[in-house]
Amino acid sequence: MPRRHPASPRQVLILYSVVERLPRGEPRDRIADEEVLLTAQAMAEALAERGWPVAMRAIRDAASLGGALEGFDPADTVVVNLCETLEGYPQGEAIVPAVLEARGFVYTGSPGPTLSLCLDKARAKARLRTTGLPIPPAQVVRHPCERIRIPFPVIVKPLAEDASHGIDRDSVVQEEEALRERLAYLLEVYRQPALVEAFIAGREFNVSLWGGREPEVLPLAEVDYSAIPNPLWRVCTYAAKWLPESEDYMRTPVRCPAEVDEALAARIREVAVKAFQATRCRDYARVDLRVQGDVPYVLEVNPNPSLAPNSGFVNAARAAGYSYAALADRLVRLAWSRRRLRTAISSPRTVPMVWSDDAYSTAVAS
Repeated sequence: MPRRHPASPRQVLILYSVVERLPRGEPRDRIADEEVLLTAQAMAEALAERGWPVAMRAIRDAASLGGALEGFDPADTVVVNLCETLEGYPQGEAIVPAVLEARGFVYTGSPGPTLSLCLDKARAKARLRTTGLPIPPAQVVRHPCERIRIPFPVIVKPLAEDASHGIDRDSVVQEEEALRERLAYLLEVYRQPALVEAFIAGREFNVSLWGGREPEVLPLAEVDYSAIPNPLWRVCTYAAKWLPESEDYMRTPVRCPAEVDEALAARIREVAVKAFQATRCRDYARVDLRVQGDVPYVLEVNPNPSLAPNSGFVNAARAAGYSYAALADRLVRLAWSRRRLRTAISSPRTVPMVWSDDAYSTAVAS
């Protein structure tokens, strides 16, 4: 007879990723990865404040993931999944939910297929386009000399990175030589294809959502580019997100709640909800859009965005009246609500992994 799950979990297990070396990108990219530990600590304190028994485990690779789950019962444990990489590869993020599901655990955030889909910007855009959502034209490029079909100006970014890795003031180009130089840089340093996308000049909004298939939209946030005179520099660069002493950071404050008329706000919310649903996000996500004319174009869907106390998602929740502890508590309860009566799998399925500079592949054995 299957065990009955308790009405509430008896244990919260926080899993967070640790990066010991960067297999691609710039040395400064470690800053974004290092934030995960601070987020895990803040989340543990917030949940303890709400009375939850909390344990934390660092995850470096598949082996440490399996070991971290030993001693925890999926029948009464909920996992707060803060893993963003495995061995420094962002594609590893999608493996963690697969392992958790194989072990019978419920966890916060989106499932593996959603994480994998949204990391690959081209695949995500193709999915969104099939639903009729407005998407900037884009092209995947694997060689710096490929013929580009997207008209200038364009923004050039790594195909499968988040946290604005590989994006700076040189990312938006409007002539051939600069385009080729940027492509060569990204292909060499980030060791993956690049995405060349039409640059949408207009207001930029971050839309935080949480819940199930009919998510609640939190107050809209807008990136204020008014202090940057060059329109081609009005992008959310890595420095603008992660380097507080940089000019980009100081000149791109985020206004939340955004000052926006209700008609436009309603269109933005509608597009964001449809993007959340189309990519099958769960629990919490952030949709980034740019508005040109009266059309909100979806730039990216970010499942499992940062939950750092000063992050955009947390600031939007705070603007809606949620404390950090209330936010953490709600995410745990959302995850636990998905529990099912089932017998925990006694031994993990194997998760073979192959890492290389040029490719990443995973498989979950059946």
